[in-house]
Amino acid sequence: MKVLIINPPIRLDDKPRNIPHGLAILANILRQKFRCQILFVDWNAYRYSIEKIKAIIKSFPCDVAMIGGLIPTYKYLIKISNIIKKYHPKTKILAGGSAAMSIPKVLLENSMIDVVCTGEGEVTIVRLIESFQQEENPDFSAIRGIAYSDNEGKILVNEPEPLIQNLDQDSLLPAYDLLPMNIYLANPVAGLGRDIDFISGRGCPYHCTFCYQPWGHKNRKHSSGFIKDAILFLKKNYQVNFISFQDDLFIADKKRLYDFCELRNRYFPDIYWSCTGRANICDEELIKIVRESGCTLISYGFESGSQRMLNSMNKKINLDQMEHVVDLNRKYGLPIPVSFILGMPDENEQSCKETVEFCIKNNLTLDSLMFATPYPGTALFDFAIKTGRIKKNGIHDFVMRLGDARDFVVNLTDSFTDEELKRKYNEMISLAKKAYNPISQNEIEEKIKSLYGPLSEMFFNLSSEDKEHQAKHGAIGLF
Repeated sequence: MKVLIINPPIRLDDKPRNIPHGLAILANILRQKFRCQILFVDWNAYRYSIEKIKAIIKSFPCDVAMIGGLIPTYKYLIKISNIIKKYHPKTKILAGGSAAMSIPKVLLENSMIDVVCTGEGEVTIVRLIESFQQEENPDFSAIRGIAYSDNEGKILVNEPEPLIQNLDQDSLLPAYDLLPMNIYLANPVAGLGRDIDFISGRGCPYHCTFCYQPWGHKNRKHSSGFIKDAILFLKKNYQVNFISFQDDLFIADKKRLYDFCELRNRYFPDIYWSCTGRANICDEELIKIVRESGCTLISYGFESGSQRMLNSMNKKINLDQMEHVVDLNRKYGLPIPVSFILGMPDENEQSCKETVEFCIKNNLTLDSLMFATPYPGTALFDFAIKTGRIKKNGIHDFVMRLGDARDFVVNLTDSFTDEELKRKYNEMISLAKKAYNPISQNEIEEKIKSLYGPLSEMFFNLSSEDKEHQAKHGAIGLF
């Protein structure tokens, strides 16, 4: 069986930095279970022209095509499916990722896609391929975790496939050898050197209103031993020297975290890493241990300096906890990458003022300020539908416009007009930046050397584009 896998473009204003984990994991599964002939086309990495993509697709007649990605790739899934069906009308097209699973009916109605995977793909893809091997137009009714159109054009959504409970056993590493690793490793994610992003767990126990969480609210994770073996593999085969953990909550299980730190110090003390954190979980013991185990950065979603807004987002954190982790990060010489959101429902002049004042009080910038964006599948999206900000018959058009969260898409407030909200965004960034009191360049250099050891020289040789990326996403120089 011939399988075409296409990773669509995303964040075209930045370099390609994040590998397509989901598609690459499924490629590895197909290769192992079915010995498929796979052509993996990483459109995002190579930034091909549309004519080049058409030529590649035309040159590879296939039985099955797989596409997927985050919600901003939605428009590309439609475009890719149209091209595939033009050249290979009998090819079965499967789509996954949040761009597909959050609005399966909308995508099926507006594309040439045959099947949408509505959950994790490891089990579902095997059942789909088995069905295609048996007959050209199989009966999908018994396959869990999919949406599809029947012979009469009616869209059906099957019962969900249960979430994987043992990731070590039932999932695989991505098929790194099918990816242009030279491109990804040349563009650091949140660190320095040959930096690769890695997802070691799924699911988040929290219910923030703006977050799409299809992987459930139980934190399921690979074991520390699995992570150790994966990093040793990446180090040996790709000379990786930095890992950017992209889990929603890498620190959720402290035992696993501390086990990983011990394994890192024993087996690969020259590997540095970063992760996501949470103000209500990160205490002094945790920060001290990870700092002594090669962690150079913990990023936090603060979202607002207004407790009222934090409560309305269901963040389950408070301002004291936020201030405490800022102090702890500074105490242990870690930078402080924090993100904020502007324009949530009930945002007003007072809450904006409180956010700026929080940043000034704690000597933080607002370089990572995002507009509140109601992504499909979130409580915020439901609010936007209920209040008429997004029309039920206009979901397709709305999603076609989605891009980076720094781009204004829709106004969810009652206190600001669209133009006032855009001006407020620039005003808040400017006020925080004007008040920010940076440490000296010499102090920054000393902290970078202390954090990154032999990798630190790379910090001083970052390109202007990489420095801009770090400022927005890694805050590598914000101490």
